[in-house]
Amino acid sequence: MTVALILIAWSYTWFSKEVPLHHFLVIPFAFVTLGMAIKYGDQVFDLNIGSKRMATVLSIPIGALMGILIYLDEGSATIFIGLLLALLIASKYDNLAFRMGFIVAGAITIVTVLSGNPFDGIGVVAVMVAAFADEVLSDRGDRMNDGLRSRMLKERLVLKAMVLLLCATSILSTYLYFIAFLGFDTGYSFVEQISLSGGIGRRKL
Repeated sequence: MTVALILIAWSYTWFSKEVPLHHFLVIPFAFVTLGMAIKYGDQVFDLNIGSKRMATVLSIPIGALMGILIYLDEGSATIFIGLLLALLIASKYDNLAFRMGFIVAGAITIVTVLSGNPFDGIGVVAVMVAAFADEVLSDRGDRMNDGLRSRMLKERLVLKAMVLLLCATSILSTYLYFIAFLGFDTGYSFVEQISLSGGIGRRKL
């Protein structure tokens, strides 16, 4: 599903001609990479699997990747600034890797704002509210017995719907961002399933 969404995003941008070539090549892959890397760090510290050292080292280039997207691309900035703020409000920077990644991405975000690089303030607030709502719902789903309702609460549907709405109202300039965000989410879920099935070794370094 993750690979398919990258291919769908590339196909969409190729035929629609809505975005420049560098968006066509970079945005879908970068979103998927961020989703996978963020979930890896989450699982390493929450479940004590994989390598904490590796997760911490990776947090710097991953934070830089998010920051570069924020600096260079208005749509990515609108989405990721909202996400960074929502996770800060929800106190989700609860391990060393997340804190380091936030510092790197946050520093580049400050440079972006001071430089006057474009992003949509209404879109940022909308993403922030939706992402915070999903964090609350996801935490509630984690506390419930496993079942359909629990799984639905953890699917973060509010944020997906919000990104789609922002595309439909042209706050985000192209539906590429919705497809890329689905790739972010499936990359996130892919690493979660791999870790729960034992695909990430149980090292404690």
